[in-house]
Amino acid sequence: MELFNLGIKMEQPPGSAPDSLKKETVIDLVKQSNDFAFDLFKKEYLKMLASDPMIMPVLISAIAHDWVFKNHGWTEEQFKCALFEHKIYEDPQVAQHMQMKQFELMMLAQSQNPMAGMYGGGMGGMGGMPPGMGF
Repeated sequence: MELFNLGIKMEQPPGSAPDSLKKETVIDLVKQSNDFAFDLFKKEYLKMLASDPMIMPVLISAIAHDWVFKNHGWTEEQFKCALFEHKIYEDPQVAQHMQMKQFELMMLAQSQNPMAGMYGGGMGGMGGMPPGMGF
């Protein structure tokens, strides 16, 4: 998780967020998009986790950003600007939501392959997962 957070800080985009992307909106979109991304990941990509555990943060972040664009029209750069400006990853609601999703995936991965839980630790989300969260 620490590496994920460090990665997010290094991905700060240039520019600023659109005025209409208020903090509450961004928090809601992070949660919704990551719910969608984690659910899709569980259905389609869980098999890949055992072979490449580092692919998960990238996939979840990409899926989540695509969901925000498809459903709300915000580009990845616009949304990332809002994530940084509103310090979304420091928000307790978002942190709790992401921890629950990560735990859910870890438990699912472990049920599929008991060894995966040992090696699949750092799971991100939108923002760069993230991400990411992800995010």
